[in-house]
Amino acid sequence: MDAYIIIIALAVIIIISHFLNIYSEKTGVPSVLILILFGALLQLDTSLFSFEILNEDTQKPLLKILGIGGLILILLEAALDLKINKTMIFSSIKAFFSASLGLIGTALAGAYILQYFTQDLSFLAALFYATPLSILSSAIIIPSTHTFPEDKKSFLIYESTFSDVLGLLMFQILISVFNEGGVSSSTVLGKLGLSILFSIGISILLIYVFQKIKGPTKLFLLFSILILLYSVGEALHLSSLLIVLIFGIILNNYESVFRGVLSKIIDPERVNSIQDGFKIIIQESAFVVRTFFFILFGYYVSLESLLNVEVIIISIVLLAIIYIVRFLVLLPTLRTSTWPEVFLSPRGLITILLFFSIPENLVADYPALTEFHANTIPGIFLFIILGSALFMSNALIGFKKIESKKLEEEREAIEIDSMSESLQEEREAIEID
Repeated sequence: MDAYIIIIALAVIIIISHFLNIYSEKTGVPSVLILILFGALLQLDTSLFSFEILNEDTQKPLLKILGIGGLILILLEAALDLKINKTMIFSSIKAFFSASLGLIGTALAGAYILQYFTQDLSFLAALFYATPLSILSSAIIIPSTHTFPEDKKSFLIYESTFSDVLGLLMFQILISVFNEGGVSSSTVLGKLGLSILFSIGISILLIYVFQKIKGPTKLFLLFSILILLYSVGEALHLSSLLIVLIFGIILNNYESVFRGVLSKIIDPERVNSIQDGFKIIIQESAFVVRTFFFILFGYYVSLESLLNVEVIIISIVLLAIIYIVRFLVLLPTLRTSTWPEVFLSPRGLITILLFFSIPENLVADYPALTEFHANTIPGIFLFIILGSALFMSNALIGFKKIESKKLEEEREAIEIDSMSESLQEEREAIEID
């Protein structure tokens, strides 16, 4: 294929994605949903043209690379928007319990459902498939919360972030159980504590070092180091997402962290410059990576699997389980209305990424799983991703309408009050005359 055609195609995709983002902000329809469908349409390349955009051997590795990059960028984008205050601490505590209970409850219930519908599927193997489907997608939730009130926004950002971190941790535990036959709670807690301490230390060090660098390319250098730290952490089976999350929060709240002795080692003006520039780079990069990831996923998964009766039945039951568990978890957590939060539970990037990380020898050890893993499971994943995005879209549209109506009523009330005040002033003026 001609290089210029590829460049034109990539540029057109980014332009289309930009306008889809604008449409998403105005309507509440997640742009991710349209990007996946757009990618699915590209599957017609071999039917309409004499070439294939990407062969099967290239698609899976490219999806994993884009998925990891997108996960880091989206998490950083969210962390750089969070401020340390009483509201944040309260929201983070509620979000942690909601994310952990929702993850565990949905995974266990989902594993039981998969085991019920599939013969010769062990509970451990079912958990490998159910865990990715139990994780909230921060890649979809975070970009959709910009217009939300601060309390709802912070809760949803923290909940989806904790869901990602805890979901990856749970998946790593399952891999350890599968490979080694078990894992101790002290090992898990030890690695989690080590990850937190390392994340805080390396974040403070990076901010201190990079304020000293005067070169024009230091921001991408900083991002490259974060990717390196994430990859090394994953190789050592640490909670690498904590490194990214904690660095972003510390950078955005450096005044609260660099106090006392630490306040003497930083230059606020330079740190503010790093902060502002880094936010722009992360936002722009996250937009591009997210665009190509979801289009490529739509291109990778066969839409024919959605017509499979087995896929439809299992997916509908799993979707019902997802929302029932979420409602039961949110009811005591929020203690107020659970709408629209109950329907803001999409599955997306992290779900896809973990699906590709399921150990290949797991499938090899269970011959009955080969066809199920190759045909049924991808269809279930696609059905649930699209279905949860549609439910979220409907909830966002309804929420925006209600918020708009409230704003109009408030404006009318203000206008009526101002008119009443002016009439009162006129009466007082007449009485004085």
